[in-house]
Amino acid sequence: MRAEVAIMRCSIFPASVVSVLACAIALLAPSAAFAQSANCAKPFPVGLGDTPFANLSTFTEQLSQSTSGFGESMIYKTGWFAFTPDVTAQYIIGVCGANDDSKLALAAACPLAPDSLWDVLGFNDDACAFAGGSGLWASKLYPGNAGRSLDAQLVAGHTYLIAVGGYGASTQPVAGSLSIDFVPPPLDACAAATVGVIGANSMAMNTTAPALTVECGGVSYDISKTNYLRFTAPYTGEFIANSCAQNIDTVMAVLTACGDGTTSLICNDDTCGGGSSVRFSAISGQELFIAVGLYSPNSIVPAVLSIAIEEVAPPLDPCTSIVSIGVGSNVIALESALPSLVVGTNPPITIYKVNYTSFTAPQAGVYTVSNCANADFDSWLLLATQCNSGAAVTAIDDDGCGVIGGPSELQFFSEAGATMIIGIGAWSELAVLAPATNLTVAFVAPPADPCAAKNVINGVVGSNTVRMSIAYRALNLAGHCDLGPSGNDAIACARLIRFTAAVDGVHSVGNCADTDPAGNGRVDARLAVLTDCGDPASVLVCDDDGCTAGAAPYTAHLVFTAIAGRTYYIAAGGFDESVTGPLHVVIEQPAPPTNPADLNQDGVISGADLAILLGNWQGTTIGDINRDGLVNGPDLAILLNNWT
Repeated sequence: MRAEVAIMRCSIFPASVVSVLACAIALLAPSAAFAQSANCAKPFPVGLGDTPFANLSTFTEQLSQSTSGFGESMIYKTGWFAFTPDVTAQYIIGVCGANDDSKLALAAACPLAPDSLWDVLGFNDDACAFAGGSGLWASKLYPGNAGRSLDAQLVAGHTYLIAVGGYGASTQPVAGSLSIDFVPPPLDACAAATVGVIGANSMAMNTTAPALTVECGGVSYDISKTNYLRFTAPYTGEFIANSCAQNIDTVMAVLTACGDGTTSLICNDDTCGGGSSVRFSAISGQELFIAVGLYSPNSIVPAVLSIAIEEVAPPLDPCTSIVSIGVGSNVIALESALPSLVVGTNPPITIYKVNYTSFTAPQAGVYTVSNCANADFDSWLLLATQCNSGAAVTAIDDDGCGVIGGPSELQFFSEAGATMIIGIGAWSELAVLAPATNLTVAFVAPPADPCAAKNVINGVVGSNTVRMSIAYRALNLAGHCDLGPSGNDAIACARLIRFTAAVDGVHSVGNCADTDPAGNGRVDARLAVLTDCGDPASVLVCDDDGCTAGAAPYTAHLVFTAIAGRTYYIAAGGFDESVTGPLHVVIEQPAPPTNPADLNQDGVISGADLAILLGNWQGTTIGDINRDGLVNGPDLAILLNNWT
């Protein structure tokens, strides 16, 4: 019955010489293990999967290359296999679990002689043992194996020779199972990242995860089989992640971008025995990736790795003890344990250890707040509508007191009775805050009236310079004109240009020629045309980013139809109070209509025009000023009445 089944199996496979030989041996073999050929010219054919084998003591040795350089090694009592892949790919070939200390090699052709150095594609001694596998120092070939790494793809249809033998002359004949399999495709370890939380995390370790290269303390590490925990900070604070619970030699790093070793914030090897531990800071809601893998590519990958994430200390809430300050000098206590704040500028700015105060303006106008008295405090100041929210920050300053690496000063506008949050923090994460600092608030000027004669800008056709000042209130067009999807419908720090049209027709207004080489939004303008000074209800048209369609430098442009002799008010300001200008608002008017009596179009009605008319008297074209089809007395009368 066994022979019948074997014959049936042989009949359904391709009839290559190697496969026929394999089937014939399978029919005749008395046991599960086979003594493959001692001759490379007549190798024992094998395929994917496991093939039992048992070498004989009569098998001879073979000298083989053993490293990628000039190393060589003798394989004793060598048995030979032939493997013809059906698919071009990388393969794993091993005898893990063999009965004794083995060596293993693969080549595309037979050696010239047993004592001639064999040019091989792969050689290994002891990879199974180094990986902690079963077997007495058994061997395995795979991409990256020690010795001569089997990195090349084996080509479909080509027969490769495999030599299996003992470590030394006294080693008993090797027996076991030769295993051949495809190298699994690399895993997208980022897509398979485990969600990490405060506490213990069981991270399934994928054996096909690629390595990650990071730099730790000036030393470059290739973290083998790198898997990831995706950790979202529940609050702003410091955290510790470690793999100390298991006796496994790991390397760990914290990344801002999964799979990108160049974004490593910190990394570690061997803090707790072979385990790793990293301490890192994170902003509330920030997503970080904790990369964990093996120090050695030859180590056995555990099915699960336990990663603990701990709080360094319970976070302090920076908003529970906000101190109110007023106009004048205010001494405020500083706390270094408060969290940092990321402000959404471009690029984002981190202000460290931010302490918050509140200020209620006693009157409308322009104020300054500074800590200029603390010359040795390299600080940031911020103004916000809400505590501990980067999105609520409306203004920031660094070194505004005039000293690089020193204190800061911030100017702002407030309506009477309005309360705002003022924060002060450190420029450096390493800074240790002094016990206290002095915040001085000063009233600078009342609000400026944009319609006052001294403040209104007399507009002209051409370029009009608009100097920005936070003393001017925003012009709120909400409900009257839509400034688009970005921001609100207000023109910040709005200045007014009074313009009287000289001609009827479509006029153009814009600051399209303004540039912003520093990329700080200084000319991010908004424009509107009003019929009444400062009255948003009289708006005719408005625009934001009309020159650039929402791209930098965010300049504005609009058109409106004017009536000659009528006065209009062009409101020019910023997207917000950070727009410093100056803006150069260009007004263009339509060309004035030509006088039909100016027959030569030289701008004056003179004898030259009269000569043209008389030269075409009783004609039907040039000189027919009234367009009645004939050059005659009525045309002459029109010309003389317009004489200049």
